[in-house]
Parts: sequence; structure tokens; C-alpha cells
Amino acid sequence: MFWRKRERDLDRELRDHLELEAQEGGDRRPLGNIALIKEDVRQAWGWMWLDRLAQDLRYAARMLRRSPGFTAVAVLSLALGIGANTALFSALDAVLWKSIPVRNPRELRILTWVRSDKTPLHSYTGYNDFNPKTGQRLSGSFSYPTYRAYRDKISQFRDVMAFSGNQFTVTAKGTSEYANGQFVSGNYFTGLGVDPAAGRILIPEDDAAGKPPVAVITYRYWERRFGLDPKAIGSTIAINQATVTVIGVTPPAFQGLFPGAAIDLFVPMSMVPSVAPRWYSLTDPYNWWVEIFARLRTGSSEASASSAAQTLLAGLIENYAGPPNANVETPRLLLQPGARGIARFGNGQRQPLYTLAAVVVAVLLIACVNLANLLLARSEARRREMAVRLSIGAGRGRLIRQLLTESLMLSGLAAAAGALLAKPLLRLVIAMMAGTGSLTLDARMDSRTLLFAVCASIFTSLLFGAFPAFRATRVDLTPALKDAGAVVLKSGSPRRLGGVLVAAQVAFSIVLLAGAGLFVRTLINLMNVNLGIHTDHLLSFQTDASRIGYGGQRLADLYGELRAKLESIPGVASVGMSHQTLLRGSVTNSGFYIPGRQSRSRRFKTVYLLLCSDSFLSTMRIPILLGRDLSRGDSPGSPPVAVVNETFVREYLNGENALGQTLVLGEAQRPKPDDERLEIVGVAKDAHYSSVRNDPPPTAYLSYRQQEHELLQQMTFNMRTNLPPLAIASAVRNVVSQVDPNLPIAEMRTMDDQVSESIHTERLFASLVSGFGIAAALLAAIGLFGVMAYAVARRSREIGIRLALGATTGKVRWMVLRESVAIVLVGLAVGVPSAFGLSRLVESMLYGVRPHDASSFGAAAVLMVLIGAAAAWIPARRASKVDPMTALRCE
Repeated sequence: MFWRKRERDLDRELRDHLELEAQEGGDRRPLGNIALIKEDVRQAWGWMWLDRLAQDLRYAARMLRRSPGFTAVAVLSLALGIGANTALFSALDAVLWKSIPVRNPRELRILTWVRSDKTPLHSYTGYNDFNPKTGQRLSGSFSYPTYRAYRDKISQFRDVMAFSGNQFTVTAKGTSEYANGQFVSGNYFTGLGVDPAAGRILIPEDDAAGKPPVAVITYRYWERRFGLDPKAIGSTIAINQATVTVIGVTPPAFQGLFPGAAIDLFVPMSMVPSVAPRWYSLTDPYNWWVEIFARLRTGSSEASASSAAQTLLAGLIENYAGPPNANVETPRLLLQPGARGIARFGNGQRQPLYTLAAVVVAVLLIACVNLANLLLARSEARRREMAVRLSIGAGRGRLIRQLLTESLMLSGLAAAAGALLAKPLLRLVIAMMAGTGSLTLDARMDSRTLLFAVCASIFTSLLFGAFPAFRATRVDLTPALKDAGAVVLKSGSPRRLGGVLVAAQVAFSIVLLAGAGLFVRTLINLMNVNLGIHTDHLLSFQTDASRIGYGGQRLADLYGELRAKLESIPGVASVGMSHQTLLRGSVTNSGFYIPGRQSRSRRFKTVYLLLCSDSFLSTMRIPILLGRDLSRGDSPGSPPVAVVNETFVREYLNGENALGQTLVLGEAQRPKPDDERLEIVGVAKDAHYSSVRNDPPPTAYLSYRQQEHELLQQMTFNMRTNLPPLAIASAVRNVVSQVDPNLPIAEMRTMDDQVSESIHTERLFASLVSGFGIAAALLAAIGLFGVMAYAVARRSREIGIRLALGATTGKVRWMVLRESVAIVLVGLAVGVPSAFGLSRLVESMLYGVRPHDASSFGAAAVLMVLIGAAAAWIPARRASKVDPMTALRCE
């Protein structure tokens, strides 16, 4: 570097001058002190601070090397806090703050509208959002004709892009599987400014009728399905049996406009007629399924763009011929900022992240308090050193800077260790956020995350290292220089301050331990929920033959054939089918009424529907309490029937006999002649339908063979086995392949695994909070141990006198333990009420346990007392073994 060259030049010049001085003897004026000359020159250059910084760093490194125990404890405790906060920052950054990786994301706007029952549509597919500030429920889908009008007629917009999510059956390399895809407009990638990682992106010419079908796959899908094989570009795959050419791969960071959505591929909108579900339409103005992004044109205001879009939408609705609803209104249009895409993580997924963030901040505070305590104790041990340095002319500011440099070095080492620790912690947080859904989190250790770690380390070192540094340099020189400095030190405020800091650690720890107790009890309660089904020896998988061309009676017959072949597999006792998979959060519900019965409640009556086979209830071991089960005789030509559960009878029939009652699927306020009427022929015991956490809803089991074939698509096959369920997995795959090689198999797993996965988030969250709670308690124990060990060392002369005067070792131990217990009790006095107040904030995350659960708080308090007693036992034992004569001779 330049300054080093200047240093070398200065050294060479001084050396030449000294050589000339030696040759000429006394004829040349002597230079004097070379070190002072060099310091004066450096001061003139303005680089003296670099020299001093290097000196401070070298000295700090030597001091930390001389105290390896102190350094290890300080670095490891801070590393835990900084690493955990770095991991959570990365996750929060991905969910809340990070912009999507496109060109100029702040220019993007999302077109949304305020939901109303009078919106003129008859089919809706898209996302819903709730604005807690306004109380509005927003939707973001439009008809395709509306998108084209916005694209062509709103001059304030440029790059108006459309997309819609869907799930495809993709056949590649001889195997079929489900893939999450999106239909996109031809200008989708060019408008966003996304360049391909390989191949090319879609262009507007690809999105035209008659053009060869093409697809762009994501980097994630390229890696998972094709092993990053370059030959995948240009290869053909089948999407819902349509032959498609793969033309390119998106960059690794780009996952579409839904952050968190695990997208696999993109296809142009022109492919909707050939591969989309029947209710997607490029011409129907009442079918709202397209989501729209746009960029504001330079010079256009947001208000004018919104007004123009609102006016155009009103005109389009007015021109609709024969709206399906007589009383319609134009929904109010809103433009939402699109820099972060469309939020995919709802409050139910964000709250665990917020709670975990609060937990790790508390852990960092405890670690920082620990550092302050250690530095305070270390400063007392270095009183004589500080006194000597002050007495020979060192400035107090110079010493404070030196001590802060040591603190910064500790925090820097902790930040480096914390960055390493953050990687596995981040993987756990991502797994917790993703749960069992098709979500992915673009959270990684990037420059923003590393910058956060550096800033956190600097902040902690300056905030919690400044006070010990100022205190260490405030020394009364005469007593400190007289003091031998080893054992006998004055008691006073440092010890009291250390006790206050430890009490603060205990308070934080009790909050975390109590919270951990609540979440562990929640997990235990969820694991012990009576699901109403026997989960042992059950194997399930999903398939959807409607995606590969089957429909109507042909689809129903295919599922019946597959069921019969599965039942013939050795070891399979029975096979039950349902159109929804239990405990996966997916539901189908409908309004209903029972003729002749007046509802006591004005709320809209809904019933959860499960289309299933006649053997479903018996396979799942859900008992029939009254009447009969569905049977093979419930065919398309026989009267439609239903089996309802206990909750339905209790809530809607007041516990009366349900058999023979008529269940009409529709709205009592607006009955229609074609409303489906079913006779209730049985009552089944309650069973959990959508999740372990939710109580069984009012449910009706309907025969899939009697329902309209348009509703029949995906089917889940549940097999009760006499063998370990996974032992027949290969036989199941062979049978499915025999029926149709293109049939995809998704999510083949045992029911026990399915139940376990349904509480995956709760299990991982309870583990993380418990781990951090125990770590916090251990950090508090380390702080308590340090304070008590330091107190024993300071009071060794007093303890020696007590022992010399006849005090027993038991009394000495109790004297030390009593002081530590007092510190813990002070912490409990602050921590327990704080935990009581904060527990209300996580009430929605609990299950089967109250926020003020006495057992959780009591267990946390007892555990903290035991940890505190264990931490103080070694100093107490050491105090009882002080040799009175040695202690007295130290004076």
C-alpha cells in the first residue's frame, strides 16, 4: 500500500542520515530520539491512528491469548446470540424486506380490488389478502379480457404482465410427477427484466395461438429434476400430456412474483386451452383468474393510473352481456406496491417467526449482559495494571480506547463464529417456515446478512463494553499501587452491579423458559390428540388422472379399477378413497339447508364435504354410530345419500335423530331447482378433517360415484395393510404404472408420518425455543458463577477470618449460596410477572394450554433456581476450603 511505501522511504532516509552522522563525527547535528522523530512525521502525515490501532490490536490479541478461559466464554456466548440473530435477520429479510430480483422493483404495482358480494363473476381463482389497517379484504384476480384491455388501453402503464398459478402433471425421463407452474403472458420476463441462467426466456411471440408449446423451468427444478444437465434445454417434456419444449432456465434467485412459492416452470397463456383446468378461460369475462402486475410509465402519477384503470373496469363491466347477477357493482380498484411481490407468508406463518425473533434478541441481550459482567470482573482484576499505566503518563482516553479495542476484537471473533452458527440455524428456521406446504424461503447468508452480523458485533461491543472500560480506568492510584492485586480487594458497587446484571439475565431466562414450557406442552397436547382415526398401518398417496385426459365416467371408472388392483396386493386389507387428503389443510365446503327446519342462528350454514368411496370410513376405522355406511349400492342411478358426523348433528340438528333428514347443498335464502338433495343415512364418529389443531367441523361424507363428474379430479388412496406400510410401496407403484404409466404419484407416505408432518412447525418451533431457553439459562448460570467466584476471591480474607473464629464449612457454603439464591429470586421477581404479561402475545399459537399455565411457570422457576444453585455450588465449595492462615497472610 502507499502508506507502507512512505514508511519504507522514511526508514531509508533516517538510516542514511545516521550513517552520515557516524562518518562525519561531531560535525553533523545529531537527530535525537529516532522513535519520536518517526512519530512526529507520522503525525504530520495523519497516519498515526493506524499505528495506534495496530498497537491496540496487537496488545488486545496478547491479552486475550493470556486469558483463554475468559476469551472462550465471552466469544461462545456472544456467538450464540449473534448467530441466532443473524439467522433470524436473514429469514425476516426474505419475508418482509427483500425486493424480488427483477429490474427496478420499486416501479412495480399490483392490481387488486376490494371484495364485495356484488362483484360480477361466477368463477374466481386467486389470492386473497386482509389489510388489518383498513379492515378490507382484497383480491387480486381479473378476467383475461380485462388484462388485455389494461395492457392495450391504459397509457399510464407499461409492461402490463399477467400470470396465474396452477399445478401440472409433468412427464419427463419416463416418470410423472406433480409440478407447481404458472401461466404467464408473453412479456412476463421481458417486462420484469429477468435474464435466463441458461437457454432463453419467453418472449411475446411465444404467447400466440398456433405457436409451438414451450416452457421455461426454474433453476431449482432444473437442479432437482434434471440434475443441471445442459441437455435439458431443448428437450421435450409432457405437461398434462401436451408435448412441450424446454427453452430456458430462470436465475437461481427468481421464483416468480410470489416470494416463498416453490415454482417449477412457466408456460405461456396461449397454452391455457390445451393444459389448463376447464374453468380457466381466455374469453369468459366472468371468469376471474388472472393476476396482473404493471409498471408505472415515467411521468405518470399513481392517482391518474388508478383512476384510468377504475374507469376502464367500470366500462368493461357495463358492456358485459347478461351478467349472472342482477345486482352488480364495479369493485373498487387499488394499486399496491409490488417491489416485494405478493405476500405468500400469512400471519399464521409470520407469527412464529416474530416470536422466534423476540426470543433470539433476548438471548443476545443475555449474552451481552454476560459480556459486560465478564468485562467488569476483568477490569477489577486489572486495576493495578491500569493504575501503573496511568501513573506513567497514559491518558484515560487512550486506555478506554484500548479496552474498547479488546471488546471489539471479542465481538469480531464472536461475529465470525456466529456466522458459522447461523447457517445451520437458518436451515432450521427455513424448515419451520416451510412446514409441509409448497413454500420455499429465499433466505441465505448474503452480503446484507453478513453486514448485519458485523453491525451487531460492533453495537454489542460498544454498548456493553463502554461501561466496563470507563469503570476500569477510574482508579484511585495510591491504593491501587499499594494493593498486591491478587486477592484482597474492596467490596462495593462492582459486586452489586454484577449481581444486578445477573438478576437481569435470570429475568430474561425465566421469560424464555416459561415460553418454552408453554410451547412444549402445546406440542405434547397436539401429539396426544384423539384424531378419530387409526393411523397405524396406513399408507396413502395422491393421483389426478384428470390432468392426463381422463374425465367424466371414464375418470370414475379408472379410479375404481385402480382401487380394485390395489386391494389385490398381498398384505393390503382394504383401500379407501377420498378427494381430499386428511390433515393437509385442504377443505371443500358448501352452504346447505334442511327443509322445514328454521335456523336459530343468522350465520351462514356451511358443511365440509368429503367425496369418498364406500370403504373409506371402514379403512380409516371411523365407526358408524347410527344408521349405515356408504355402500357399493350408492351408484349414480340410486338416490344420493350422505353420512354426517357427530358435530353436524350436534350443531345443526340439536342432537336429534338425523336419519332420513334431507340435506340440500345450496343457500336457504336463494334455493334453486338444481340444488342437490341428499338423504342422511348414517352418523359417523367425529374425526379430524383438515388439521390436528382444529376441532372436527360439521362434515358430510358423500359417495364420489354419485357426484357430478366435473367435481371429480384428484383422488387420495388410503390403504390399510397387514404389513409395515412402506413394505408395499414398490408394489403400489407397479400397480399404478400398470393401470396407466402416465399417472403421477404424489406424497406417498404413512399416515403416522402425515400426522407428524402436520405438526412439523410446532415441533420445530418448540425445539428451537426450548433450545434457546436452555442456552439462556446456561448463560445466566455462567454469569452467576462468575459473579460468585469473583465474590469469593474478593472475600477470601473475610472467609479466612470466619473460619479461624470457628465458622463451619456448611455455614460458609450457605453464606455464598444464600447470596446467589437472593440474586436468582430478584430475577424471578422481575421475570415471572414479565412472562405472565408477554404470554398473552402467543396465545393464538398455543393448544390445550392457557397462557398463564401455572405448571409451565412453576417448572421454569424451579429449573432456574436449580441452575442457579448448581452455578453457585462450586464457588461455595471453594470458599469453604479457604486456608485461614493463607488468607490472613495475604494482607
